[in-house]
Amino acid sequence: MKRVIRSKWFLWMTGVVFILIAAFCVLSFILVNSVSATFETGSVEEKYALPGTYEVDSLEIKDEQGEKLYRVYSPQSTDVMHPLIAWGNGTGALPDNYDQLLRHLASWGFIVIDTYSQTTGTGKEIMTAIEYMLNENEARVSPFYHRIQKDRVGAAGHSQGSTGVINAHTNFENGDLIKTVVSIALPDLKYCDPEDAYDTSALKVPFFVIGGTRDFIISPSDSNKLALRNANLHIPTMMAMAKGAAHTAIEQDGGQHRGYLTAWMRYWLVDDLVAKDAFVGNHAEIGMNKHWKDVTSANLQ
Repeated sequence: MKRVIRSKWFLWMTGVVFILIAAFCVLSFILVNSVSATFETGSVEEKYALPGTYEVDSLEIKDEQGEKLYRVYSPQSTDVMHPLIAWGNGTGALPDNYDQLLRHLASWGFIVIDTYSQTTGTGKEIMTAIEYMLNENEARVSPFYHRIQKDRVGAAGHSQGSTGVINAHTNFENGDLIKTVVSIALPDLKYCDPEDAYDTSALKVPFFVIGGTRDFIISPSDSNKLALRNANLHIPTMMAMAKGAAHTAIEQDGGQHRGYLTAWMRYWLVDDLVAKDAFVGNHAEIGMNKHWKDVTSANLQ
């Protein structure tokens, strides 16, 4: 009798473990895999999801020991100055995770710097990268000498890096160098380490939160809305959730996020009036785009 009971208990426990493993696999698939990006023909989103007009160079910056510090993407130009975007990696991620996306941004006329740090949540690494590039802008021997518009600096980041770009702006002496902040897959505060916790009420520049409907655990719509509600009441803010986008949707080529991320940076850093139509006014494109939901904005009329 005892052997029968033990056999039933073993079978029951095996079944429970199997169900838990299957549920974990399904949940992991949903959270990591996004539906294919789709852009409406002729839309502002499609325009900025397509490559820009510049060919792009990339340069690895190393320290004296040969350790990689930064990767910089820049438009191939000699007599044009460009805005600067600093990128914040997600936990454990490196420039290769975002290579296609950052090349895309550079093709639209931005110089983009990404750090090799895999822990960017405090904002320190992002702020240091910006200061490095602005110093290079003043160094005659640098390939970036007088190529950067110092008053047009943006910061964008993914996951942990999305907290880092907020913190770079709000927690550092030179944070006011950053003129717009974009947080992609911004974690709910309960998932942030204490040193990475962010305070959106301290933001003083236009703020865009981009999320995905499959990212319903780490960066759900409710926590993104809370980040906007807590933000400074006087700054332009926007959030939008891409339908079917998972937590890692921004990696590789940027997925559904690519078009509006590029357009936002073009609007705020280049004064691009075509890009403006995606976000501003009662008929802003993003609010009517069937591939996006939970679009919320303030001070963008």
